[in-house]
Amino acid sequence: MMQVTDAAYQVLQEHGQPMEVQDLLDETLRKLGIDREPKQAAKIYTDINLDVRFQYRGNAMWGLKEWLPKSVAKGFAQRSAEPTLDDDNGDAEEDEG
Repeated sequence: MMQVTDAAYQVLQEHGQPMEVQDLLDETLRKLGIDREPKQAAKIYTDINLDVRFQYRGNAMWGLKEWLPKSVAKGFAQRSAEPTLDDDNGDAEEDEG
């Protein structure tokens, strides 16, 4: 049986553009021949979140990371690894909470 993330990946590839998450879940379940149940939909959503091939686009829309221009995809990876700089003295910010 096909993995759910592979099915979701195929759905997005066939669609050719980002999809609203509920539509993506519905189409993925349909491709797998599985009836939609809240528990099953939640599991697929979690799996998509953890799979590096997918990217959240905002407003409940999901797309494929490979659709991003290489420079944008590289910038996403770099920003997540860089410390935030304090504007006053250039030191990395620390949460004093």
